Amino acid sequence: MGIFAQDKAKNWIEGKVQTVLKDNKISILTFLIIISGFFFYNQLSSISPRFFARCYGLEGRILNEKDWIAGIFEVKGRDGSKKIEMEKNYSIKNKIVLGNEKDNTKNLTKIQLHQIVGDAPIGEMVPSITKLDRKVAAFVVGIAKKESDWGRHAPSQGGKTCYNYWGYKGSGSRGTSMGYACFGSPEEAINIVGKRIETLVSKDINEPKKMLVWKCGSSCASHDPDGVQKWVSDVSLYFGKVMQI
Repeated sequence: MGIFAQDKAKNWIEGKVQTVLKDNKISILTFLIIISGFFFYNQLSSISPRFFARCYGLEGRILNEKDWIAGIFEVKGRDGSKKIEMEKNYSIKNKIVLGNEKDNTKNLTKIQLHQIVGDAPIGEMVPSITKLDRKVAAFVVGIAKKESDWGRHAPSQGGKTCYNYWGYKGSGSRGTSMGYACFGSPEEAINIVGKRIETLVSKDINEPKKMLVWKCGSSCASHDPDGVQKWVSDVSLYFGKVMQI
């Protein structure tokens, strides 16, 4: 092979080497960019949604890439796993209520209570009842149903109702009637009875079978067992309705 041919071959080889090196640099750079992007994406997927979930007292995880893009998020609460949807700005579209959050009455509306009590006399107390803690409100409704059919059978004074629909003993602003407190207004009745029930609930008397103290006092030993069981059953029915609104 002549010198010219050798030089030409050498230049060709060197050119190929430079091309390969250049291509490898591009490939390596591309690979590094892809790896960095993938790492950043994983960090975004695992951190941002969890932070968002903790803002609502929930722990969650992204199900998969498709769900993340669609805005589907799985959260876990004391009552199991559920899926919710997120707006693109990370706001809750449908907030799931978990655990004892439902014990708060901010979502207990007048319309919902009126749907339960209908046209019974207790209906005029609904605005005051919605201001109570949900569990207290549930007892107010449940006990009133059992004791007076929501005011249809209640003590009166001078032909005017005493607004005592719970068989509450003691004294109201109008004294007593038939051995029970006689209140001057629906607001007074809910204020006094509501506070009494609130006190009992704070002492862990937080379910109908424990609330038998309202019916029996310190002991139900002298009461008809069937009557006691019926009281619990009847109060539980509407207590449950209010708690599940």
